[in-house]
Amino acid sequence: MKRAVAGVNGVVLAILLAAAAWAAEPATDPSAAGQPPPAAMIASRSRPSALAPALPAPPAAAKSNPHQKPMTVTLVRSGLPGCAPHCPEWIAAEGMIDSDTLPRFKKVLKALSGRKLPVLINSNGGLVDESLSIGRLLRSKALDVGVANTVITPCADGDGACKSAGPAGQAKAYLARCASSCAFILAGGVHRYAGLRTPVGVHQLKSLQTTAKILQKFRIEHKLVWGIPTETKRTLISQQRINERTVETKTPASAYAKVAAYFREMGVGEAVMPMLKNTPHTSIHWLTRAELVATNMATDTIDGEQLIAALGKPAVPAAAAAVPAPVPAQAP
Repeated sequence: MKRAVAGVNGVVLAILLAAAAWAAEPATDPSAAGQPPPAAMIASRSRPSALAPALPAPPAAAKSNPHQKPMTVTLVRSGLPGCAPHCPEWIAAEGMIDSDTLPRFKKVLKALSGRKLPVLINSNGGLVDESLSIGRLLRSKALDVGVANTVITPCADGDGACKSAGPAGQAKAYLARCASSCAFILAGGVHRYAGLRTPVGVHQLKSLQTTAKILQKFRIEHKLVWGIPTETKRTLISQQRINERTVETKTPASAYAKVAAYFREMGVGEAVMPMLKNTPHTSIHWLTRAELVATNMATDTIDGEQLIAALGKPAVPAAAAAVPAPVPAQAP
């Protein structure tokens, strides 16, 4: 709806009424219950059920929750002492999945120049369509995905070698999880690493519709045609959102059909969909070890920390492995 406030031959103000399309919402950290949701994305309250594996409580002194920050995507090399020259590298993805997450992944993957490194993800979820796109991107690159937290040691000022090679870090299972839309990214991995220390959770999609009033200011140019002022050009000068209202709406069946088709595409069993659809978005279903295996959500039940530890072990040369151990000579 548009309502003109001022006439032609000068500045025109208009009020626009716009409705946003549905957007599926992510799970949030159980420790964030009671906090007001961000304006751009009303996050659902997510907490483990009574039968779910308990998550370690975050430190009481923590001032911010890394799970609620926008996702960062960083190329990391292991900072464990003594790993050289076999220090593994990986892509660390930490935080909420938003509209900027896919471009961040593309930027890091481009810098790899075809190298295949595992992705370690630690996230409470985020936007559905972006998560599906990221999962397909990782599958197209034939990359593995594991659940783990990455503790990064920032490069010191002036350390050019560190900045060119990427910061050092350590993969940790503690407090790591992959909830809500994060499960779609995990599903994109050729091999998917998740264990009991790194829970994977799903729940219903939450859809919101936002109605907003937007105040726009235009500059109008006109000329007289047969004595009548006629508009010839309209230039937008400024735009301001003055009011908005967000309400929850029913998630369409087409949204669940899209998710189900994606899981089939990625080789995840259909048994995961009832778990997702039967769990309210105010809660979350944490998959048990048996469910991770049965649904193929996890192809390996080691977590990301264990994966990086295995990659950091030096390979045994084939020739050396084939040489039998010497046999002590028998006494005559």
